Amino acid sequence: MVGPKPLGFEEKLLKAKFFQGDKLLRARHRKLKQVHEVWIKVSPDQEIAVIDVEINGTHGQLEVSPNPSRDFKGKRVLSTLCKDTPVPWILDWLRFHVTNHGVDALVLFENSEDPAHADDIHQAILQENLKISVEIVHAPFKYGPPKLHAVKFLQRSLLQLLRWKYVQPSEALLFCDVDEFVVCQDGKSIFDGLKKSFLGYFLIPGVWVEPVTQTDQSQLKTLGDRRHHMFQHTMDPPKETHRKWVAAPSRIPKSIQFKAHGVRPEPKYAAWLHPFFTRQKPYLKTSKLFHFRAMSTSWKSDREAISPVSSDKHSLHKDLNTACETAFPHLAKVREPS
Repeated sequence: MVGPKPLGFEEKLLKAKFFQGDKLLRARHRKLKQVHEVWIKVSPDQEIAVIDVEINGTHGQLEVSPNPSRDFKGKRVLSTLCKDTPVPWILDWLRFHVTNHGVDALVLFENSEDPAHADDIHQAILQENLKISVEIVHAPFKYGPPKLHAVKFLQRSLLQLLRWKYVQPSEALLFCDVDEFVVCQDGKSIFDGLKKSFLGYFLIPGVWVEPVTQTDQSQLKTLGDRRHHMFQHTMDPPKETHRKWVAAPSRIPKSIQFKAHGVRPEPKYAAWLHPFFTRQKPYLKTSKLFHFRAMSTSWKSDREAISPVSSDKHSLHKDLNTACETAFPHLAKVREPS
């Protein structure tokens, strides 16, 4: 079981008892950063549909969800959490990574309140005929308390759910947002680069793609009219932004937590057990994460404004341009600013 910290009722949760029929099951609690997990040992040769629980004098049943991980065994998985994102943006983001990196599976968590949007995404991906395994998970939960940054638990919880329910037997997991493209300088797949990792994961350094375009802005009246390939210029030199990561889940120790911008030991006192994960930040230097300022619904800050390319400020990023032309050969031709 994976969820937010049980603030205010942790003691009651720790005393909870779990049963399979009359048999008392052993439960172990893991306290991670903004996440609480309960691991219950059961017989490996049984399929269990429900587990009985006794907590704070109340009895109930927990339904055990099916295990879809077999669908992702040996796959190169792309994953993210998004909310009310225009479907064309998701399709372009997915096609880019399928074409340039050989992604052959997707697990996308959709945070909209209305499940219809998750359905729309699923149907649109199926119509693209990309021949990949797809799981769209409707996750209509609160991101966390509105003003307490320290307990924004949803993404952390979903990352752990992603790890244990879906991708543990996969070849690799690439975690990045819909407004981010990953590019390798040598034109190779990020997953090929991962094979050289001593720790089983690499951090991917990020740079901003500026909200400037050579596209006629009269054609971009709504957010839905914008597409990634219209924005291929950075500052010179590019401005840095947050990193993301790629990992082989089966190679990452159990006590290492998947987080938005890396994988780190949790709880903190266990860090000494994993000195390499604690002290090293292994960047794949031949890779870049391109973070598009203009591809945003402005849920966090206003990123709606765009402007024309300026030759004295902006530079066409050659690696990004090449990768965009590979993914979108009829759309992504861009000329140098004059």
